[in-house]
This record gives sequence, structure tokens and C-alpha cells, in this order.
Amino acid sequence: MAMLALMTMTPAAALPSAPAIEEEIVVIASKLKDWRASLVESRGDVRCFTQRSTGDAAIDRIGCQSMMQCHARYKDRFAGFKDHRVPSNKRKAMYKSFMKDEFSPCVFERREAMITDLADVRAAAR
Repeated sequence: MAMLALMTMTPAAALPSAPAIEEEIVVIASKLKDWRASLVESRGDVRCFTQRSTGDAAIDRIGCQSMMQCHARYKDRFAGFKDHRVPSNKRKAMYKSFMKDEFSPCVFERREAMITDLADVRAAAR
């Protein structure tokens, strides 16, 4: 009963408003449009290098983390693109199709979730 009383006494102002969160989402997503990075694999280790920063380290991390998570998800597929038994032109076509149809959607899906999380945190801090 005491827990219920505490929950009902929490002021609504303590929670960020939906418009504040939506505004943060728009700002973060807008900054990520110009962000550029590359994944580099060396000795089985994959790293993300930001080539064009947003100027905001937390937003840059969203870009890299989303790419890294999706790369890990499709690790076997990426390894398959290195199979030199498959003709180069076929590997390139398979890679292009994979990037468009599977990898990019994965990255954007992960980004959306992380953008929302960061927007919640930033709107609450206002």
C-alpha cells in the first residue's frame, strides 16, 4: 500500500514529456545523417573508425555500436565474402545485395533503438 502511495505522489514533471523526447530524437537522427565511419577488420578484431564526426561523442558511439552489433550478428556472412573460390564479380554482387537488404536495415534498426534511449536520457536531464 505504501508503494502505491509513493508511486501516485511522483510528480509528472519528473518524467520527460513526449514532445521533448521527440525533439531530441529529431536532433540526434539529424546529426547521424552526416556521420560517416568504416569498419576495419584485422586479425579477427573489428573496429569502427569515425571518419566524419557529429561533434557529439555519444551520437558517434550510436553509429559505431550499431554497425558493430550488426557486424557481429552477420559475422559468418562477412567471412563468406572472402571466399576466393567464388568469382570476384559474384562476391561483389552478393555483398552489395547483402548490404542493402540485410546489413543496412539491421544498422538502422539498432540506431533507432539507441537514438530513443539517448533521447530519453537527454530529455530527462533538461
